[in-house]
Amino acid sequence: MKILILGSCGFIGSHLVDYYVNKNHAVVGCDLMEHAADQYQYRKLSVLSSDFDALLLQHQFDCCINASGSGNVSFSLNQPLSDFESNALVVAKVLETIKRTQPSCKFIQISSAAVYGNPDKLPVSETDAIHPLSPYGYHKWMSEIICKEYSDLFNLNIAVLRPFSVYGNGLKKQLFWDICQKLKKNSAVSLSGTGSETRDFIHISDLAALTDEIISKGEFCGEVYNAATGVQTSIQQIASLFAEIFPEAEEISFTGNSRAGDPLNWQADISKITRLGYTAKTSLSEGVKDYINWYLKHMHEG
Repeated sequence: MKILILGSCGFIGSHLVDYYVNKNHAVVGCDLMEHAADQYQYRKLSVLSSDFDALLLQHQFDCCINASGSGNVSFSLNQPLSDFESNALVVAKVLETIKRTQPSCKFIQISSAAVYGNPDKLPVSETDAIHPLSPYGYHKWMSEIICKEYSDLFNLNIAVLRPFSVYGNGLKKQLFWDICQKLKKNSAVSLSGTGSETRDFIHISDLAALTDEIISKGEFCGEVYNAATGVQTSIQQIASLFAEIFPEAEEISFTGNSRAGDPLNWQADISKITRLGYTAKTSLSEGVKDYINWYLKHMHEG
């Protein structure tokens, strides 16, 4: 199988590259930065440039996975237009190019559970109401609407993944990175929120495996799939896991003030991906231990 991965230098994209290379698939990665790649082809280019058209004319792909775009809620609140361009406009450009050059190519859009905002009920299913809390959430929703447009009107083969809280080695932002950074500087740590907020965490290796399941067994008619474990975990529980494992940890407290754009509670209904035969393999405790080990090694090498 020949796979095009957009955003191949990002956290999710780089793990997708590693997953499919290790599965002996032919991989072409694209991103905006200079990057040396040994085991796959890499092209530095913008999806909005004519070079992207040339790439799809040069290669025949079985599947394109779009892991590009900004993944920063704070950035989207400060720069909503830039966030729109990277998370919504780019999707229209990619699909228009696929429509013109190789309409049989499957396309997976990596969206986000941010489209749900604060769900009306838990666990939240793919058909439940959308309540974005940030420009980022709105733009991911817009990307899904664009996908539905190109699936319904132009018969492109499209599936959408809504990852919940993805974590794993290499993640240098969000909760896990924030806890490690603060613990490294100060044994007493203060985090935003109350600690009672919940998330549905999925390890990056499980997300990568899920994309493979979608390619082989999923429906490509604009279908949307939650990407999660279906387990609700409080931020306080996560903090306690880090405190147990991290050598410098003493006290982790909470400010009581939530950050703009952050949801309160998340738990996914994963019945659709379960029907595909998908089962997460990495437990949260194992994933946290692995992440801390990676972080300590990363800091030591850095």
